[in-house]
Amino acid sequence: MTRVYMKQKEVEEKWSGNICPKIKQKLEKTAELANTCYTLPAGKGIFQVTDRDHQFIVDINVKCCDCRRWQLTGIPCSHAISCFRNERIQPEDMVSPCYSLESFRAAYKYNIVPSRDQSKWEKMNGVNVQPPKYEKKVGRPKKTRRKQSIELEGGTKLSKHGVVIHCSYCDGAGHNRNNCELLGTTKKMRPKRKRSVQVMQDDKDVYMNEKN
Repeated sequence: MTRVYMKQKEVEEKWSGNICPKIKQKLEKTAELANTCYTLPAGKGIFQVTDRDHQFIVDINVKCCDCRRWQLTGIPCSHAISCFRNERIQPEDMVSPCYSLESFRAAYKYNIVPSRDQSKWEKMNGVNVQPPKYEKKVGRPKKTRRKQSIELEGGTKLSKHGVVIHCSYCDGAGHNRNNCELLGTTKKMRPKRKRSVQVMQDDKDVYMNEKN
């Protein structure tokens, strides 16, 4: 209620021009970016605009630009403003009507009527609506959310549910290098041979003879 009153007062006392102040500031910043644009007229309100290393097509009649900023925001982009300068058109005249002061005044022209004291409210012969009954559950309330079956209970590692493995040899899906058909059957690691007791005893005798 107070906010609506302050907006009405602000529009009448501080604002001036055809569009809202914030939109006017954005338009001024965009106009500075138009200094780097080079415009070539193609006729009937259509222009080719070169901005550094990029080219854009601007149509003033339908208010559109290839960068799509004008269509999305309703505020002319820097490419369109460079075309306005060629046609001597004020950028404020090409802004969407929703940003005008008339639209703003129309949105805040209605007042919010204050409510009376509750003792003066008109009583209705309807059903007395009561809030739903609250039943306290047994036990300590849970603080964590319910996890799905695919999620891990605790820990810091993520689940690999739904992840498709790929082979590092053929880049195929559904198998790894050990089960790759292009490599043939997997080669099992041969166990290391243990040195015989006789060889170990011979090495010990040689060491003792050298020591003596």
